[in-house]
Amino acid sequence: MAKIDPSGMTILDILKWVLPDGTVVDSTGWDQVCEWPPDLFAVVAAITERSGLYSERKFLAYWDDQHFELTYDWLKQICDAGEAWSTQATPPQLVQDLWKELIKKHRKARIDDASADSLAWKSIVFKLLAIADEASAGVGFPPISSERAIQYAVYRDYIAWEKKRETDQSAIGGEILPYLPHSVCIAVPPAVLCVQPKTNTPKVGCTVRSLTHNLALLPSVANVSTSWQISNHPNIDLAPFNMLVIPFPFSIPGKSFVGLANGSPSSSTERAFRLDPDVWMRGATPEQFVEDFVCELIKSSEPELERVHAIVLPETALRKSFADKVAEILQRKTDLDLFITGVVSGDNGEARNLAAMYRFVGKGKILSSFQSKHHRWCLDGDQICRYHLGHVMDPHSRWWEQIDVSYRSCYVTVFRPGATVSVLVCEDLARYDPVLTVMNAIGPNLVVALLMDGPQLEHRWPGRYATVLADDPGSAVLTVTSVGMVSRSAMPGDTQSREIALWKESNGRAKALRLPKGDHALLLTLTSKSVEQYTLDGRGDGGYTVHFGLGAAHGVRHPTPPEWLGPMS
Repeated sequence: MAKIDPSGMTILDILKWVLPDGTVVDSTGWDQVCEWPPDLFAVVAAITERSGLYSERKFLAYWDDQHFELTYDWLKQICDAGEAWSTQATPPQLVQDLWKELIKKHRKARIDDASADSLAWKSIVFKLLAIADEASAGVGFPPISSERAIQYAVYRDYIAWEKKRETDQSAIGGEILPYLPHSVCIAVPPAVLCVQPKTNTPKVGCTVRSLTHNLALLPSVANVSTSWQISNHPNIDLAPFNMLVIPFPFSIPGKSFVGLANGSPSSSTERAFRLDPDVWMRGATPEQFVEDFVCELIKSSEPELERVHAIVLPETALRKSFADKVAEILQRKTDLDLFITGVVSGDNGEARNLAAMYRFVGKGKILSSFQSKHHRWCLDGDQICRYHLGHVMDPHSRWWEQIDVSYRSCYVTVFRPGATVSVLVCEDLARYDPVLTVMNAIGPNLVVALLMDGPQLEHRWPGRYATVLADDPGSAVLTVTSVGMVSRSAMPGDTQSREIALWKESNGRAKALRLPKGDHALLLTLTSKSVEQYTLDGRGDGGYTVHFGLGAAHGVRHPTPPEWLGPMS
């Protein structure tokens, strides 16, 4: 491909960049419109994002009767064309005509053109973007029927990809979609751009993200690799979802933090440390952890409800090998849907801090994902003193978590009808790049942040950043830390804080969740409701967006806590 001059980039330049092999498989050139809606979406969304055309007055100023373009007839035309493409799986005539006009008349138009003449091609691109989004309704979720051909095709290909994974965990692509689970495109290489389903449309702001209900434009897999994980079982039930939050470990000895002798070559005060979960496990086995601890907590939850759906543990709670065995035992002995925990894998320079999610999808079948932490924890002098670690780490140095942060990835998992969950690890909640760009674009319905932090209070940093995600894109956010870290943040003799979790949902205040003294877990019931969201151009989603709320919270006490849990404040 010829080198493109950014100062004079044209529509054709972007077409060649996004679709280097042409718009249609087994054919070169760009005269034909894309046959697959996500491919068309990728190229027109790229033009939209780089030109900023969505902020033009004719698309926003509904009070301007003379210039505003998005009338009722415009919306009906868009929705009808999208519905036709969705059900018939071929581009309708309107889409073909718009593409032909864009290529023949405007292929050499510069995307930085702000003149009145540019409004002609901007109107075409805006309309194609909306139609491609409408044609992709339901993509990424199990269909109730095969009526929506595009949604059904994507679902069937996800099943084919999952089948491949049974023998090859690194398998990429289904039968027609070559880049699953990283992108639902066919002709757009994931090294250029990715397109994924989405579940929330921001109610605030004026961005490309505000223009779509069903598809999200994402960066190259080289920047951050996203995986959309679909459920194999269509379900229309929006029943409450019960989560047992276990703030383990309950005691974290100072020697769990292991400082390394050598400093950075550039500065002797830049040091590294690692965490040793074996210290707080105190010799417990996976069998003991499940049978003597977790299962007893599940039993203690039974007076309040019939079933626990998910177990959640904080950041670095377990070693990965330990967590793998715990998941296998839970699969045999419980009827959980999800097990989410922070884990530590590898040793020394190969160590990773991961969010592990185990999905129990059938008898003897576990689907697992492991998302690496993207940013290292830095303990400065103030934090070392706050957590009373001065005896193991010099407070005059800065101590960096010794973990590998290469190959960034992010998982979005369908776990309820029309609803997704994603997990973040500590600092990743507060750092915008690279994972929060994905969170903002896709808008998971629920974000669980696993932390190694002090008390979860609204005014502290987790509360501030949870509010950002709750506002835009509108996710419900649950932050979880351990009793052990909360205890380390208190001075001897002070009243012990008990805020081990924080809940924030759209249109609601953040709620600090306290663990009652003597209890070992919090049982949270999430309720859900369907709401209708609207894009910036006025298209509704028919009430298919799921919003979660905190319906109940109860303390859960272990009847006879095992000694290896250690002292608990």
